[in-house]
Amino acid sequence: MILWGNIREFPLFSILQFLASQRRSGVLEIQDFEEFGAIYLSNGRIDAISMPLSDEALGAKLVTTGALAEGKAKECWMRYSQADEEQPVLAALLDAAEAEPEVLVEIVNRHTADQIMQLMYWNTGTFRFVVPSRPVQFNVIPSINVENLLLEAYRRVDEGERPGREKVSVEEEFCLTCTLECSPEIKERYLKADLCLWRNMPSILKDPIFRRLRRSDALDEDDTDELPFI
Repeated sequence: MILWGNIREFPLFSILQFLASQRRSGVLEIQDFEEFGAIYLSNGRIDAISMPLSDEALGAKLVTTGALAEGKAKECWMRYSQADEEQPVLAALLDAAEAEPEVLVEIVNRHTADQIMQLMYWNTGTFRFVVPSRPVQFNVIPSINVENLLLEAYRRVDEGERPGREKVSVEEEFCLTCTLECSPEIKERYLKADLCLWRNMPSILKDPIFRRLRRSDALDEDDTDELPFI
């Protein structure tokens, strides 16, 4: 089974609920402007949520609680953080951790719940569900099922809790990578929900707003012929 789509059209919570109800096993790969990650599922249960920053945070938690030596955490990170590694760094960190099973499960439960909170604020990007030929095995998995994880995330949001790091909005995403000059008037006209027409149409060079903007920089209208089309 291969499933893919746009997070704006199909929120991650809906996808997770569907995969849980179908008791699917595989990896839900997610990516947006800022981050990429993977949600590992077995028979509809979440085994792990892995993203570079969150994996680093889990390693720090394991070190703080004494379940993992700092040197061992660094070793796991250096060896398994490469994209082509079959074992994700998250699995390596949990394999190397030494503590009572219930302690490790509690750490993983809290960590996974925090990651679900972060996923609530993903409103752009893409997802792809794949079934790898060799499933990843995790030494410690959450004891909370998908439905309860989602309900807990909704409760935390209702109580006013915010994610540890705010997501970049769609408007900021387009603007951060844009090299054209614009104005609030231009954004209102051309910046759409999932597309910036201002930087994607050659016709912007003929737009009166663009001409006025260029004149404000002491450029003559005839100079626009020398500007490259986008």
